[in-house]
Amino acid sequence: MFDSVLRQETLPKRRFGSGALLGFVVYAAAAGFAVWAQASGGKEQRKDVTVTFVKPPPPPPPPPPPPAAQQSRPKPRTDAPQTVLAQAIVAPTIVPDMKPPEQDPVAGTFTEGVAGGIEGGEVGGVPGGIVGGVVDATSVRMEFDERMTHPEYLSGPNPTYTDKAIEREIEGTCVVKCVVTAEGRVFGCRVLKSLPFMDRAVIEALERRRYKPATLGGRPVEVNYVFKITLKLD
Repeated sequence: MFDSVLRQETLPKRRFGSGALLGFVVYAAAAGFAVWAQASGGKEQRKDVTVTFVKPPPPPPPPPPPPAAQQSRPKPRTDAPQTVLAQAIVAPTIVPDMKPPEQDPVAGTFTEGVAGGIEGGEVGGVPGGIVGGVVDATSVRMEFDERMTHPEYLSGPNPTYTDKAIEREIEGTCVVKCVVTAEGRVFGCRVLKSLPFMDRAVIEALERRRYKPATLGGRPVEVNYVFKITLKLD
């Protein structure tokens, strides 16, 4: 039982064993391989790796500025009244040395129209209407003619003498043309034959009067009627 122990004590002790020698050899081989691998690897790395510096591309241009917002102008109104500028008056550059001779005034002429015609009408017109047309006499102002009945005085003042007409003892007939409506009212008077200082008094009196209207075919019509007012001092 104790033979193995006794044998180990009797055996001579070695300073270095075979395991230590083997480890030293392995360590030396590993160290040599490491040195060789480092040297060969560094050469290959220095040989294969090449650093190339490339110039970076230029930066892109800045984007264009956004377009300015256009202000919307209101459209001019077509129904608005248009303003018309008066043309400038240019003075003549050449002044005549002599005054042009004055022409003698031409005497006016008066042509008596057809009875029943309208002032401003065309020559050859038909009294009271147009050829081939139908005229409603109650809605058209007509010139008084012999086909109609005369307006009849109903109410209203008589002309009053003015102080100046009394001082100068004015007497005579004043002829005034007025519009007598289908209702018998009088307006739009104008003097055809004047009496000094009495024209205004005659017109004011007539336009305050009421008449029975003129009739045509039994129907009242609006007519231009001539009044003849005779004035006499008492």
